[in-house]
Amino acid sequence: MSVDQILQTALAASGLPTYPNSYTGADTDYLVWSYVQIPAVAADDAPHAARYLINVRYYLPHKKDPNPIKLSLSWALFHAGCTWPTITPNGDSEGQGYAFECEYTDGGGYYGTDPT
Repeated sequence: MSVDQILQTALAASGLPTYPNSYTGADTDYLVWSYVQIPAVAADDAPHAARYLINVRYYLPHKKDPNPIKLSLSWALFHAGCTWPTITPNGDSEGQGYAFECEYTDGGGYYGTDPT
């Protein structure tokens, strides 16, 4: 399963709409996720796994209680194989926002064999 599929499955448990990379629609409660992929587990000068630095942003209106979703997202990411997320508030005048940052390692399957 790809990291994209893992994130989609984990985040779907929240019941919120989820979007990769960005969102400019009309939803008031939603998640946006992205990640940085880093080669890992080097042997013979080649990577044999990928490490992902994951960022999930949770957006919601000012007066809504974010705590139930914050807790369920933390557990969902953890059960999907991610490290426990760090949560940073990042709201603005339009609403609340929280950034969840965690890591995931694919266990060695991403890079496969050299096709050349």
